[in-house]
Amino acid sequence: MPDTDVYQPSRGLLQRVARRWAAGRVVAPLGLETRGFVLSVCFDDAPVSAVTQGAEIVGDARATYYIATGLLGGDGVSGRVADAADIRRLAEAGHEVALHGHGHEDMSRMSAADALKDIARNREELSQIIGKEPAGHFAYPFGATSLAIKKTLADKVLSARGVLPGINGKQSDRVQLAAFDLRPDAARIARAEAAMGRAAKAGGWVILFTHDVAAEPSDYGVTPEVLAGLLGRARALGAEILPVGAAWERMLTERAGVRTGV
Repeated sequence: MPDTDVYQPSRGLLQRVARRWAAGRVVAPLGLETRGFVLSVCFDDAPVSAVTQGAEIVGDARATYYIATGLLGGDGVSGRVADAADIRRLAEAGHEVALHGHGHEDMSRMSAADALKDIARNREELSQIIGKEPAGHFAYPFGATSLAIKKTLADKVLSARGVLPGINGKQSDRVQLAAFDLRPDAARIARAEAAMGRAAKAGGWVILFTHDVAAEPSDYGVTPEVLAGLLGRARALGAEILPVGAAWERMLTERAGVRTGV
């Protein structure tokens, strides 16, 4: 169970309205769409269970791991967090290592300048760990951001992912990608499954994210059976399962093909 002393963004009405307002303002339209159903599976913070059981379940499809370097090797709300050696092995296995800030801070309470410094440190430390630049894709810690930070990040990262549900398409915000938060909650899982069904029919990019993967998950994780079941369902629906960066590249290639008539 999570530690009740662990930081959570304010649940006050004004703060919640401000975060929702910022999330709803489109700053950088994605401008990309997929002709089919693309699914990306992500793990935030990378608890040890995510780099072991999570990676095993995803298999050759590969996942995106959003890593907050300041958390590495520590104890978190979803269990022990992976260390630098674990992250290096993930990268060597072909999984995508992406940005999640260094200090895992609530960016809705930070200045744009401080947020950029935190992300720059995150990028540098990940580069040292994996021996190359991490993916240029970012996930907001706690899903929290501000309009000023979204505008600042628009030309600093390829994408920034939030935590609000939705299917990503051409009109989505590149610095507020929608994603389905997988937790031990039947309603959340059903919502993700329904979105996969819609994307299979009409096309779209569905992003799933969670934290730990365990028989008795934290409040922020899922069981191996749930994760495997969702991936099995996606495959049955004809999804192409790709890390965030590969999905991004696929859509860029599709757009280039449309423009050239290929």
